[in-house]
Amino acid sequence: MNLGGTAHRGGHPPHELIGDEMRNGQSDVSATIGELMGEALLRGPLAPNEDFFDCGGDSVRAVDVLQRLVDICRPTGPEAAEALRSTLLETIFEDATPDGLAAVCAAHATVPGPVGGGQRH
Repeated sequence: MNLGGTAHRGGHPPHELIGDEMRNGQSDVSATIGELMGEALLRGPLAPNEDFFDCGGDSVRAVDVLQRLVDICRPTGPEAAEALRSTLLETIFEDATPDGLAAVCAAHATVPGPVGGGQRH
């Protein structure tokens, strides 16, 4: 896995880090995670408190979402990436919502950008 390169699974390039600003009552981080979860489920983005598993997700798709999230967060160094991956894995089975995973990203000071790489309108 190349956390710092330009290649990314799913056809999306790695994203620049952004601030955790609120838009329409939802943080950018939570919205990005909702998009990732929606893509994995072949549907629209999940709402901030919508449970990934209740929406049809399974453990295989959950691991894919988490890996994509670690890839776009681009933590500094392999130890930080592993710490983030481990915490996300624990969290998704306790709180499988975009808001739940966004809290983990914020705690690890790694914030993903929009899935599509563009500005939200």
